[in-house]
Amino acid sequence: MNYTTAVSKPNAHITKKKSRLKIYNGHVVFMEDQDNFEFEIHNPTRKTVLCKIKLNGDYISQSGLVLRPGERIFLERFLDTNNKFQFSTYSVNNTSENQSAISLNGDVRVEFYDEKIVHTNNLNLNHSGTYRPWANNVLCGNLNHTGGYVSPTTFTTNTSSLIGGSNAYYTNTSSVDLSIPRTRSKKSIETGRVEKGEKSNQNFQNSYEEFNSYTSHQILYKIQPLTTKNKTSQDIRQYCEECNTKVKSNFKFCPTCGNDLTKLKETKIKYTDGLGIKVNGRSLIMTTFKTTLDKLIEKNEGKTIVIHKPSLSEEFIRAIIY
Repeated sequence: MNYTTAVSKPNAHITKKKSRLKIYNGHVVFMEDQDNFEFEIHNPTRKTVLCKIKLNGDYISQSGLVLRPGERIFLERFLDTNNKFQFSTYSVNNTSENQSAISLNGDVRVEFYDEKIVHTNNLNLNHSGTYRPWANNVLCGNLNHTGGYVSPTTFTTNTSSLIGGSNAYYTNTSSVDLSIPRTRSKKSIETGRVEKGEKSNQNFQNSYEEFNSYTSHQILYKIQPLTTKNKTSQDIRQYCEECNTKVKSNFKFCPTCGNDLTKLKETKIKYTDGLGIKVNGRSLIMTTFKTTLDKLIEKNEGKTIVIHKPSLSEEFIRAIIY
């Protein structure tokens, strides 16, 4: 009997303080003005891949991020400058001309490229430069971040062959409408763009891999101002997360238990080499989860997840959730 193991595609999530933001309508996330954020990028495949990012319709750099098999990183800054990603909002008059002008605001496109496979022809070995599609040397970068991650890499190159051209014919991305949803006419509308924020301490180093000139996979997001989010019945009916008492949206504290209702519950992800930790004087040990890390995080929104770092390269994930 033959057994096959399904290998996922590279994936990317938008995070704030390394906690994934909730996704609406399959691709929309909401942020407040001046919010800093990161890209959580993971390569679950068995091959090295290149990741390039477009924001507001433009590539952030002539560079990209190289991820080795199993590598997961949190990218918090632009590649050519050490500025953090920051979402900034502003208002414009609600005219058709302005709506066209801001149509790409908040657009996020994360592209992945497979490593180039060089086929050597034994009858013709003297063609120098045949298998290197870029004019410049490929560079790679090393991100410094806490939690003991393996340092990822980035590269810089002449990417004229990566932009446009045949890319659209190789993408696996399904059709996603990133346009601003139509609403009732207002005198002004709020929009937001990803801009350069405060300085970051992430650093980079060189690499020399070669990659295909066409994308193998793409992921699309749309970042919108939090004020544009439509309220749902779930948003209106609020409950205290500590005692489940029904509270109103303008309450700052729960009238029953005194819980601070102004604090947002975020999913916190930590990593450790040990098999146990202490929380409020209690000793907790790792549990084995027969699932992927992405699904584990998705099922435990708003909680703290401590992951056994060595298990990331194993079949199952070991973690403590509280």
